[in-house]
Amino acid sequence: MNFGLAAVLAAAGYLIGAVSFARIVGRRIAPGDDLSKNTLNLPGDATIDYGGVSATSIAIRGGPKWGSFTGLLDMAKAFVPTLVVRLIWPDESYHLVVAVATIVGHNYPVYYHFKGGRGQTPIYGSLLAIDWVAVPVTTIVGIVVGVGLLKDMFIAYTLGMWLLIPWFAWRAGPPEVAYAVIANLLFMVAMIPETKEYLAKRKAGELEQVTSWRDLKTAHPAMRGERRPPR
Repeated sequence: MNFGLAAVLAAAGYLIGAVSFARIVGRRIAPGDDLSKNTLNLPGDATIDYGGVSATSIAIRGGPKWGSFTGLLDMAKAFVPTLVVRLIWPDESYHLVVAVATIVGHNYPVYYHFKGGRGQTPIYGSLLAIDWVAVPVTTIVGIVVGVGLLKDMFIAYTLGMWLLIPWFAWRAGPPEVAYAVIANLLFMVAMIPETKEYLAKRKAGELEQVTSWRDLKTAHPAMRGERRPPR
């Protein structure tokens, strides 16, 4: 690998990932709103503050259609450059460098004072260019384990991404495993505020168990059928 070229591609990936489609769409559906002020429902009557600026922020204000549209744009900004670089240099790992860089850009965008999302959509977008089969397999297994066995919403949402590590250990090699580890670390670091609040509410016994897909769907604004105002 040419490290000079890798650095150039990483910089390009970061600048692409730093484009905040949530803010662009937000100007259309919620002009003047602070998109970092959000409230998510948890099982039961509990709520949690969400400080990311992402498709979730848009779903809260505009409903699942606008949220899904924004999520697709965020996935595309990771998918397209990752795929292009993979096609140009199929025998190198430059596409993995670009994939990680787009996640960093999404989470810490230079254009917006480094206040971005949590990285889930660009992770999935880059995965579609790296190994698309990983997306449905790890996501479904994560939800099944999180809802069916552990009955925990946070695990249901995050386990699928952690499963990428053994998935790539089985199907690919060290570069892909390294990508999966770094992507998960970026996601978990960005999620620290929400994770702390969630764990505190669970310790205090304020949460109910998630026992079905309907419970999980109801808890997330991108899957809900109605809009609700931000907190």
